[in-house]
Amino acid sequence: MHPIIYVAGPYRAPDRAAIARNIESAGRLGAYVCTLGWFPIIPHMNTAHLEVGLPALGDEFWLKGTMELMERCDAVALAPGWQRSAGTLAEIARAEEMRLPVFREADLIPSAKAFVAWLMALEARRA
Repeated sequence: MHPIIYVAGPYRAPDRAAIARNIESAGRLGAYVCTLGWFPIIPHMNTAHLEVGLPALGDEFWLKGTMELMERCDAVALAPGWQRSAGTLAEIARAEEMRLPVFREADLIPSAKAFVAWLMALEARRA
């Protein structure tokens, strides 16, 4: 098993420069989780700035799509500033409903190997 971690954090911001900083921050966290053996899903980078050319789609389109991506992951990692992001707070609520682990600080994210071992031990106890 190769665990997949969803990188959540603020995207929307008052201007393009602030959005670019949010994308960069999510990308840094994504690179970090790679060093731990996780495969990151980073919606910030996947759809970076697409909303500019597609304003008719609206925020709801992007929020629903990223929520769908998160629901297919094994865990969630939160980028700095997550507390001020309505979209991220909704993702956290949904992840908790699904009982997905949510890592609020980068230094709390376990290695992918440790995470898989924990999952396997959990499954063995349930059997």
